[in-house]
Amino acid sequence: MSDGLVFPDARSAVWDLLSGSVHFDPFTDSTVTVRPVTTLPVDAHGLLEEPFPLAHVRSAAPGTQGYVDRVDRVAIDVYAPLETALNVLESISTYLTGRSIDTPSGYLDAIEPDELPVDVPYPSEHVRQATATFLVTTRPL
Repeated sequence: MSDGLVFPDARSAVWDLLSGSVHFDPFTDSTVTVRPVTTLPVDAHGLLEEPFPLAHVRSAAPGTQGYVDRVDRVAIDVYAPLETALNVLESISTYLTGRSIDTPSGYLDAIEPDELPVDVPYPSEHVRQATATFLVTTRPL
């Protein structure tokens, strides 16, 4: 038997929080429901499939582990038309940031921004991509 510590899955916990969350987009002056995904849905031609916005939740650069807690880096890439991608990611950042967060995947001590939301080049006229990275702090189960 191993004496290793077992921590909640930070990526799954963030996915749980995003699932069905609603965010305001000032560009379209409307609310949108985010569809979190762990793999990008594409058609036979490799183009992203709707409905947008898509929030691709993925592990980012390695985190750190101390004696009491662990800090994972979780990245979120949002794909949506025009300025909606960045606006929705800004809303997601505000929505996720906090302390003492309980999710079906486990308890999180904190979620903090590591890299702020920013537009990144994406090869499409109709879809834009925005990305941000978050520090997710957990304790052993």
